[in-house]
Amino acid sequence: MKKDGVKANFIYNLIYNIINIIVPLITAPYTSRVLGAANIGIYSYTYSIISSMIMFGSLGTATYGQKETAAVGNNIEKRSQKFWEIWILKTCTVIISFFVFLCIAIFNDKYTYYYLLQIPYFIAAILDIGFLFQGLEKFRYIAIRNSFVRIAGIILLFLLVKTEKDLWIYLLIICVSQMLGNLSMWPYLKGNILLSKINVSLKGVFSHLGNVIVYFIPSIAYQIYAVLDKAMLGWLVGSDYENGYYEQAHKIINMAVGVITAYTVVMRSRMSYLFARKSYNEIKIKMKESSHVIAFFVFPMTFGLAGVAAGIVPWFFGNGYDKVISLLYIFCPIFIFMGYSHMIGTHLLTPSGRQGKSNIAQCAAAVINIILNAILIPRFYSVGAAIASVLSEVCIGFIYFYMVRGEFTLKDAAVTGYKNLIASIVMFFAVFGLEQQLKVSIISSIIEVVVGAVVYITLLLVFKDSFLISNIKKVLKKF
Repeated sequence: MKKDGVKANFIYNLIYNIINIIVPLITAPYTSRVLGAANIGIYSYTYSIISSMIMFGSLGTATYGQKETAAVGNNIEKRSQKFWEIWILKTCTVIISFFVFLCIAIFNDKYTYYYLLQIPYFIAAILDIGFLFQGLEKFRYIAIRNSFVRIAGIILLFLLVKTEKDLWIYLLIICVSQMLGNLSMWPYLKGNILLSKINVSLKGVFSHLGNVIVYFIPSIAYQIYAVLDKAMLGWLVGSDYENGYYEQAHKIINMAVGVITAYTVVMRSRMSYLFARKSYNEIKIKMKESSHVIAFFVFPMTFGLAGVAAGIVPWFFGNGYDKVISLLYIFCPIFIFMGYSHMIGTHLLTPSGRQGKSNIAQCAAAVINIILNAILIPRFYSVGAAIASVLSEVCIGFIYFYMVRGEFTLKDAAVTGYKNLIASIVMFFAVFGLEQQLKVSIISSIIEVVVGAVVYITLLLVFKDSFLISNIKKVLKKF
C-alpha cells in the first residue's frame, strides 16, 4: 500500500481545510445580511444540540478508527476486519442517538421544525468513513471529493437563499451537502478495503466498544468547550441574537483553526505509525518539526487577527454585528494554546496509547468550562462564553505540557517559537497602526493582511529563522 508523504498529506488536508475556510469567507457576508443575526442564532443553537447528539452517537470512532487503521499497516485483511467492525458499531450507536434526538426535537416546540430539517446530519454521520483514509494517510480522497461538494453547496446557497424566510433552505443545503460529501467517499473503498470474505460478528463489533469509549471521553470534553457554550447561551440567556454574534465570531476562529488541524490530523496518522514501530528518534525529530510549524502559524494568527478585527467585521458581516469585534479580541489567544495542545495530544498522547492522560486533561478543561459558562454567561452573555472557552483552552494547554514534560516542554516551545512571537508582536503594531489610518473596507483589510504578512516574513528572515529558511531552500530547489 503506497502512502502519500507527510508534506503531500498536509497539502491535501490543507487544501480541504482552505476550502472550509473559503466557504465561510464567501457565504458568511451573504448569510449574515440575508438571514440576520437572529436566524444565525437559531442555526447556531439547534446545530449545537444536533452535533452533541451525533458526537454521543459516534463515540470515539473517528480517532480510534484512524489510529487502528494506521497501526495495522499494509495488512488489508486486518484493516478490513477492523473497518467493518468499527463502522457497524458506530452505525448502531448513531441510530440510538437519533431516536433520543427525535424525543428532544418533538418536545421542544420552539425549534422542532428546525431540528427535523437537519436530520440528514445523522445520515451523514453514519456515512462518514473519513477515519479509514486518515489512517491510510490518503487525504487526497477526502480533500478532492468533499471540496467539490462544498463548492456545489455554495452555488445552491446563492441561488436559493434570498430572504430571512429562507432559513429552512439554508439548513437543508448545509446538512445535505455534508451527507453527500460523506457518501462520495464510499466508491474509494474498493482497493483499500475487502468488500467480501470478511466475517463480522456481534462479538467482534462490540469488542471495540471499550476502546471506543476511551476515545469518546475527550470528544465529550471537546464538545463541552466547543459547542456546549452555544447551547448554554440558549438556555441561560434565551437570545437568538447573542447566539448569532457568538456563532459569527466562532466562525472566524474556526477558519483559522482549520490550518492547525490540517497539520495535526495528518501527523496523528504518521505518529501512530512511528510509535507502533518504536521509532523514538524519528518521533523526536517530528516533534521539533511540528513545534516549528505550530509556532509559524499560531502567533501571527493571534496577533494578526487582533490587529485587523475591528476593520474586518463591519464589511464582512454587515450592520448589527459590532459585538463580534469584542468577541474576536477575547478569542485571539486561543490559537496559541489550542495549537500546542492539539500537537501534544495528537503527536504524543494518542499515538502512544496514553489516551487516559489526555482524557484527564480534557475532562478537567470541560469541568472548568461548564463552571465558567454557568458563572459568566448570565452576567456577560456571549462575552462570558468567549472568556470561558479561552480559559478552558489555557487550562488544557498547561495540563498537557505537564503530562509530557519529559518529552516536550514549555522551554522547547519557547526555543522554536520566540522568533515567531517577536515578529508577530511587531506585525500587530504595524497592522493596527495602519488600520487606524485606513477607511473600513475590504480593500483596506486586504492591504493590512498583505502588509502584516510581509512584515512577519521579513522579520523572520532578518532573525535567520532556520525553519523558514530551510523550507524556502527546499522550494527553490524544485525550480
